Amino acid sequence: MQALLSEHWHALRHLRPRLRDGVEPLHRRLRGRSWVLLSDPVSQRFHRMTPEVWRVLSLCDGRRTLDQVWDAACAAASEDNADGGASISQHELVQLVSSLHSNDLLQTQVSPDAGEVFERFERQRKAKFKQNWLNLMSLRLPLFHPDAWFDRQTALARALFSLPVALLWLALVVPAAVLGAQHWQALTENLSDRVLSASNLLLLWFVYPVVKGIHEWAHGLAVKARGGTVREIGLLFIIFTPVPYVDATSSYAFPSKWARAQVAAAGILAELALGAVAVYVWLAAEPGLVTAIAYNVILIAGVSTLLVNGNPLMRYDGYFIATDLLELPNLAQRAQAYWVYLSDRFLFGAKDAEPPLASQGERWILFLYGAIAPVYRFLITVGLIWFVASEYLLLGALMAVMAAWQALVVPIWKAWKHLDEGGSLARQRETSKRRALLLLAGVLGFLGLVPLPFYSVHQGVIWLPDEALVRAEAPGQISAVQADAGSAVARGAPILKIDNLPLQAELTQAAAALAQTEATLRRAEVAEPAKAIPLRTELAARQSRYDEARARVAALDVAAGSAGRWVPDAPTELTGRSVKRGELLGYLVTGPTDRVRVAVTQEDAGMVKRRAQAVQVRLMQAPHAMLDARVRREVPGGGFELVSPALGSSGGGEIGVDPAKEGGKHSLRRVFDIELQLDKPSPSAVFGDKVWVRFDLGATPLAAQWLLRLRQAFLARLNV
Repeated sequence: MQALLSEHWHALRHLRPRLRDGVEPLHRRLRGRSWVLLSDPVSQRFHRMTPEVWRVLSLCDGRRTLDQVWDAACAAASEDNADGGASISQHELVQLVSSLHSNDLLQTQVSPDAGEVFERFERQRKAKFKQNWLNLMSLRLPLFHPDAWFDRQTALARALFSLPVALLWLALVVPAAVLGAQHWQALTENLSDRVLSASNLLLLWFVYPVVKGIHEWAHGLAVKARGGTVREIGLLFIIFTPVPYVDATSSYAFPSKWARAQVAAAGILAELALGAVAVYVWLAAEPGLVTAIAYNVILIAGVSTLLVNGNPLMRYDGYFIATDLLELPNLAQRAQAYWVYLSDRFLFGAKDAEPPLASQGERWILFLYGAIAPVYRFLITVGLIWFVASEYLLLGALMAVMAAWQALVVPIWKAWKHLDEGGSLARQRETSKRRALLLLAGVLGFLGLVPLPFYSVHQGVIWLPDEALVRAEAPGQISAVQADAGSAVARGAPILKIDNLPLQAELTQAAAALAQTEATLRRAEVAEPAKAIPLRTELAARQSRYDEARARVAALDVAAGSAGRWVPDAPTELTGRSVKRGELLGYLVTGPTDRVRVAVTQEDAGMVKRRAQAVQVRLMQAPHAMLDARVRREVPGGGFELVSPALGSSGGGEIGVDPAKEGGKHSLRRVFDIELQLDKPSPSAVFGDKVWVRFDLGATPLAAQWLLRLRQAFLARLNV
């Protein structure tokens, strides 16, 4: 229980505090509770307090001493409470005065200490320097005060933020959104190559600041439409690209949450309108510079709005819209503070820690936001780095170093600083440090030493034995189909007939040459026996050529090697189709099969060959049944031809295929074909069905697994 009296009271009791000139109280009601905000026009910061604290602070008028303020607060509390309890203790009043003084909100009859003022100024200057310049991916350069320029546009601002313009905005944006959805594939096809090409990057470098300039101009107009002040305009250098910004923090003083949300949403609305116009231009104009500019505007207005600017998990416009409408000011900071409280209270045992809750209903919101938002921001950063690094490895590596500093080093340093200086851990600081180090050692030990299951999972198809595959034994053109698709055929029954005129002519020539040699040999045996010996050798050679040609011609009649149901490989008409020797023509399906063909990507192939300890197959139509299998055969070297189009992206598979080539079987990256044999055939496994194949790579610590996957990702994506 906190003491009523304070040991520091004697040093402050004779001060006559009052709010600094210009500081204005704003009364708000958030989530059913009343609050008072102190608005500082100099720093444009807002400080929230309860009405009870404000009633005490309102007694500080510069005439009363702190002693008299406390006496008046106790007297007021005696009138309000039957038990006569004080509304605030001396200790709490000292803390309140100290907090307001440190934020430059109070002044007293005592002249401020020059050293203290200078120290506070230096602290604020360093904080602003860190905010503006130490984030290398987002440098901030303030330029000038633009309020007078925006004042001249007040009439335009009020006209734009009106109901008729809102209806026009809907009429412009909604059809464009429908058209964008209809042409989504054309907009996103080959995205990285289109966006990150050298010519487009130069164009994007000029277009992006213009779009964002209109975005920020809309923010300034929205502030003016509601009577606010725009106190700063400047440039942000995001990945070394200049982007304008305006300071719209004066909107926080607006009493209506809808007005504040309107200011935050103005930039998004302007970008969407600009993107809608770009969609119409992109669809109507001929390919060239105009369509390239329109495409970049669509990309900026669409991607940045959906993933970054309009998303409440990122601290941009969407975040401020959400915090205003949900009446949850400082959501990100309070969510972080709530997680700090949870760690202090339950991990380090700080029983004095207090949760940053304004109401009990905020508990789960702060918990979920604090858990999800950092992960989302990290994923967006990694995605951006990966997107850039796929085309420009050096730039991506530089961005990765910066992101690692911001996402890993800085949080760890702040966490240690909290352990070393945090007020809630004052009573158990050494214990907290030991627990933190033990926890860190435990996590690192778990990641680096504890073996966990490690698998490589790929898609495959139920396949058939070699004797059930019907292939062309000779090249040619299919002239006749002698078995209907899906019909049952017996062993040796004719299926297809292939014509090959050069091969048939070769057979005719071989037969004529053989007959001529036979006739010559007969004459020589009678008239010239000495010549018969070389003629017999020539006859044997021509007989061999004739037998070979006759076998190739006989192979033009394709027959069933085994009984089964005939399933052609090509879904189109077979008659007239040209085929190559060895080309797969179809299948003879008999019943349950024990064969599986799986396409293993290049980056996993070596690991599967070296480390696979067991193989399990799961049917997609029966995912609960697990079938054991073993590797029967591996095709060395790999290739770009898939065994079945079902494994390619055009057939619903995971492997990207070349859309310019027919059949949907030409992979864009090298794959390795592995044939598996099930321990026992599954009655539900039908030829052509897709399966999941899991190769057990042996127990491996998570850290080693992550390093392997990272290496594979670089091999596959960055070709290094």
